[in-house]
Amino acid sequence: MTSVLLPQRVKKLEISRRDSVADYGMFRVERLAYPMLPRDVFIFACSDWCNVVAETSAGELVFVWQYRFGTDALSLEVPGGVIDPSETPEEAARRELREETGYEAESFELLSVVEPNPPLQGNRCFTYLARGAKLTGTTAFDELEDLEVLLVPKGSVEALITGGDVTHALAVVAIESYLRMQRDVAPSWNAIEQELEAIEKLQKDKVFELARRLKPGLTMEDIQNPHDFPELGDPDWHYADGILTGIQSVMSALRAMRNRYGGAHLR
Repeated sequence: MTSVLLPQRVKKLEISRRDSVADYGMFRVERLAYPMLPRDVFIFACSDWCNVVAETSAGELVFVWQYRFGTDALSLEVPGGVIDPSETPEEAARRELREETGYEAESFELLSVVEPNPPLQGNRCFTYLARGAKLTGTTAFDELEDLEVLLVPKGSVEALITGGDVTHALAVVAIESYLRMQRDVAPSWNAIEQELEAIEKLQKDKVFELARRLKPGLTMEDIQNPHDFPELGDPDWHYADGILTGIQSVMSALRAMRNRYGGAHLR
């Protein structure tokens, strides 16, 4: 946290006593005493959690349907779960993805770390992006779990939030983190233009090479007027030249958009 965001008056309280009241496995109830407060405070002590936004090479994200006891309803979420004491967050993310979906991925990148419910809990939730996810085996659910995998094209993911299909707060955070990362790495106008210029050059060379095969000795200037050379009536040459014209039309449209909208990046 930067100094600009630090509070001017509010101070962190100091705990004088911490007692365990009850242990329910998934969480413990603890009583906290503060010398400066008129009464004790009760909190839930939970392990850290993890979530995984898994992206396949086909451009789909791996979601799961599962029943949630708290809401007594089915919930569409990203894979995730509890981080065991012996695991790092990434190790847990890899395990949860494999157990809940049967998918695995080589690349795991930390997207976000959030505190799920600071008033009542002190744990954290780590969200990872898993690129190149592949179905490699079978699932291994916990005794109280039953999940169903759903593959969603990444272009449709934002609509799951705006349409209210995903309502689990931590799943929303995971998806929003993913979408924000996608926007942050949006290509610049220059990068797209340079890519198109490279494609245009390759296609120009192909058109010129094909023209020289049909009529040796032609120059690049000659093929600007193909009607002067009957040999260039060849359908394969016209097809290649049509692709080149299409690439050049896209480049012209891109430059027009850049001039109209400006900005360093596409949004």
